[in-house]
Amino acid sequence: GNVIVDDPILLQALPRQLPLKLMEYLEGTWVGEGLGEYPPHVPRFQYLQELVIEKAVPHGPRELTWSFRSTTWNKETREGLQSEQGYLRFHPSAIDHGRLEMTVTAPSGLCEVDEGTYTEDSFDVWTRYGGLTRPQSSKRPFVTEVRRWCELRPQNHPLTMEYRVEMATERTPMQQHLLSRLTKQP
Repeated sequence: GNVIVDDPILLQALPRQLPLKLMEYLEGTWVGEGLGEYPPHVPRFQYLQELVIEKAVPHGPRELTWSFRSTTWNKETREGLQSEQGYLRFHPSAIDHGRLEMTVTAPSGLCEVDEGTYTEDSFDVWTRYGGLTRPQSSKRPFVTEVRRWCELRPQNHPLTMEYRVEMATERTPMQQHLLSRLTKQP
């Protein structure tokens, strides 16, 4: 069987086969509603969201990678608002916590490389080290920083998630842009 060790020194000599409780919770399809805004450019709006998280290829004990895709629609008109997709790469440092790398791309051409940490029921990542790039055709104001934060409520049945995206542009400081409350589908 698998041996689980929570000592960072001993972990250096063990293959990375630690369980990822966070991904046991996250993997699957999530749906719900959210509230978006970005003063002064974007007035408050309500949206519907679907978030699908699944194992990426390759995936295994040394390739702890999942893919995701997210789509949002205007709550009133059902018009598509935004989609994005990417990957989550986990680097355990002990049982149920470690570093997380997240890549995100959108149809606008904006590409993010976010880095941060995860625990058994949350993650917090942000663009670092110039982790944003965009094509020449992108419109101003340019996004300059993004932070993504997720907190699961595993005690709820069905499982629920709060997902927040904060953003800064050339003209505005970091502020909340999206806040979703999603429920895991059976």
